[in-house]
Amino acid sequence: MTKVALGMLVGISLFGGCASGVVEQRGSVVMSPDSVKAFAAGPAVVHAYSLDGGGRVFVAPVKSGTDSDCAGRTEASAGATAVAVDRRNVVTLGAGQVACVATNNGRKYELMWHARPATTPSGMILAAQTRR
Repeated sequence: MTKVALGMLVGISLFGGCASGVVEQRGSVVMSPDSVKAFAAGPAVVHAYSLDGGGRVFVAPVKSGTDSDCAGRTEASAGATAVAVDRRNVVTLGAGQVACVATNNGRKYELMWHARPATTPSGMILAAQTRR
């Protein structure tokens, strides 16, 4: 492949990603010991990662859009699940919901995450092409 053809391919793929309308969000949360934080809002599919044990993820209804949405819920009633270490943890959020992370392991905790819209935009088209 020539440099010109490679440059055109990269340019088209970058333009196609921008034109699709899919907006991914990414972030990380560094938490104090024994705390609760909100980290993503729905509707979205969230992938959460951690390299350390001790975190639990649960879903809460959005009220104020702050960490207080999570703090008012008991983890047992919210269906909290432990964050698997060094694995992709998937959380699906509906409209009006927020993803929360809680820890009580007595030390700092870090959660990395990225989210994408839960529904595919109507204008998004996936095309595959075979090489001849």
